[in-house]
Amino acid sequence: MKKVSRQQQRKDRKAAEAAEMRRQAEEEVRLGGDKPDEAEMERKGISSMCAALGVSMHEINPDGHCLYAAVADQLNLRRKVDTPTDYKAARRATAQEMRTHPDEYKPFISDSDEHMAGIVNKEAGTLNSEQAQERHFLDYCSAVENTGVWGGQPEILALSRAFHTQINVVQSGVPVLKVGEGEYDGEPLFISYHRKMYGLGEHYNSLRPASAA
Repeated sequence: MKKVSRQQQRKDRKAAEAAEMRRQAEEEVRLGGDKPDEAEMERKGISSMCAALGVSMHEINPDGHCLYAAVADQLNLRRKVDTPTDYKAARRATAQEMRTHPDEYKPFISDSDEHMAGIVNKEAGTLNSEQAQERHFLDYCSAVENTGVWGGQPEILALSRAFHTQINVVQSGVPVLKVGEGEYDGEPLFISYHRKMYGLGEHYNSLRPASAA
């Protein structure tokens, strides 16, 4: 019997973990009982918006990299690229953009964001406020690049600027958020933002052109 490589074992483990996360999310929705089915309401709302926009939802694994994987999927579909983009490249580009223009992102990174990124104040009492903010911001950028920390609006803005593209974020019940509107040529990227459809938390999917979905 052929021995399974460690790399294959890791791939199999990640696939199993993703499948289990999806199963748990579906189970949480199923056990909602008599509660309003907010997940289904959100799905219908986004589906209606997708139909109007001529796009279809392409589901991305809920593994912490969903924003970056969704944007990478869009770039590969809507841009002519020699080398396909993946979530790792999208994370690197985001972190580099934030490091290059720190003053445009620092004000929007909250203590909660830093906590989620695993950043703790180990230098309490040894750094002044400005030094601490700089250190924590750089640590946060490293987490964006190298870990599975979730991404929000600051990271979407950084992705828009890093790849010189407008990013349209579709969310149920609110107008489409157009990040980078009017700043770049070419068709925008489309992603969807979900708060209820996935029981484990907030999530992003890629919205492919209906003809390509």
